[in-house]
Amino acid sequence: MEKTKVAVVTLGDTRREFYQKRAQIAEAEIAKVKEVFGGKYDLFMPDIVFDTEECQIAADQIRSRGISAVILHVPIWATPSLAFRIAYCTELPVLLLGNKKRDTSSLVTLLAVAGMLDQTGKSCIRVSGEFFDDTIQKQVDDYVAACSLVDGIRRSSYGMIGGRSIGIGTTVADPSQWQAVFGTEFDHCDQFEIVYRAQTLDDARVQQHLDWVKANIHTIEFGGLFTKDTLELQVRSYLALKDMAAEKHYDFMGIKCQQDMSDHFVLQCLGVALLNNTYDAEGPKQAIPTSCECDCDGAMTMRILNLCAKGQPSCLLDIKYFDGKEKEFVLANCGSVAPYFADPDDSGSALKKVALLPHIFGLAGGASIQMIAKPGKVTVARLFRSNGKYVLGCFEGVTEMRPLEELKKTTWCYPHAFVRADADYEKFFQTINSNHLHMAYGSYAKVLELFCRMVGIEYICYNK
Repeated sequence: MEKTKVAVVTLGDTRREFYQKRAQIAEAEIAKVKEVFGGKYDLFMPDIVFDTEECQIAADQIRSRGISAVILHVPIWATPSLAFRIAYCTELPVLLLGNKKRDTSSLVTLLAVAGMLDQTGKSCIRVSGEFFDDTIQKQVDDYVAACSLVDGIRRSSYGMIGGRSIGIGTTVADPSQWQAVFGTEFDHCDQFEIVYRAQTLDDARVQQHLDWVKANIHTIEFGGLFTKDTLELQVRSYLALKDMAAEKHYDFMGIKCQQDMSDHFVLQCLGVALLNNTYDAEGPKQAIPTSCECDCDGAMTMRILNLCAKGQPSCLLDIKYFDGKEKEFVLANCGSVAPYFADPDDSGSALKKVALLPHIFGLAGGASIQMIAKPGKVTVARLFRSNGKYVLGCFEGVTEMRPLEELKKTTWCYPHAFVRADADYEKFFQTINSNHLHMAYGSYAKVLELFCRMVGIEYICYNK
């Protein structure tokens, strides 16, 4: 994976002769920046800037290199106004990086720059301390990750396959609002494209995937409307969707399924699960975050989490139950969670922890995927709208393993995640505007907070 491009510009002093008296302190701090962050990022570090012309040259270089994560470094006293041209070379907030040493005046400059930028409406993030400190590094890393997330979402294209499913109004998004807020391309095509593509696929390719499913998934329990024929149709649907995503350059998708496909062709659960996965019969592949019930804001949340997790899968889950006293959420989905979640560390083992069982709805038939998400740290999030404006709600927690029999308390054939979280459950209940939540392994709450700040939407963290 390519390293994220980051610009670090050190501000100097228009009184060059005065600056030179303590230049060795600045040089030592610059060396620390290179040592700590040079291995993580593709750093662009121009010469120290001492006047507005040098600032303009550095700003033009940053623009030409397509860098959005811009750090203004103030190791010793610098002329605050030199920050302006650098700060405004990116649309995103800049990070001000300094130290807290008493003899450097770094803190003095940082506060002066921060005040000047804020007066003009330019957002900035203040970080000051010892660069070898893990806490300081995390603050910088979170900022860079948020900048990268904004860029990733702006470069993403969404495919809406179908439309609103079974009357769930929170799943429908406004393409114009997406463009204005997130800068994301929004396309639409009909579900009939899945049908006709599925019927014209190469039979050998279909058989390859059928054999892979049968050989690797632990249990396939045919019965009722889940038959060998409907399994084949589910595999064909997956390959049709995979090809559509590749040809139309969709980075994430939503599929209506109910009731058109679920009653008149085949349930789309297996296809959605495999789109969200990082491997199939053809080998490793990119996860394509895909929501069922054509949940547009859900798919966007999944794409955001997928980018936070550096390409690893995210998922869509219904809020089945939560309890503030027990501090737990029981989350389950109608059958389209990536097998990855059964064991994110071992793709071979994950499939052995998955079962295909007859679904509880859908007149056309097909399987649901039964599994339990493996224990680990997770971030759970959801984009929703309140009075027409976007809000992102989020909490961090840990998934827990439970006996399989626990699934009978909700829906036996569904994939589940049992999430333990120290959260404000009443606030969650009163403010969350969706029946769906989305999850990825890892801790991304701070990155999501910065992302919301950068795109101008409200952020709610439900963790206490």
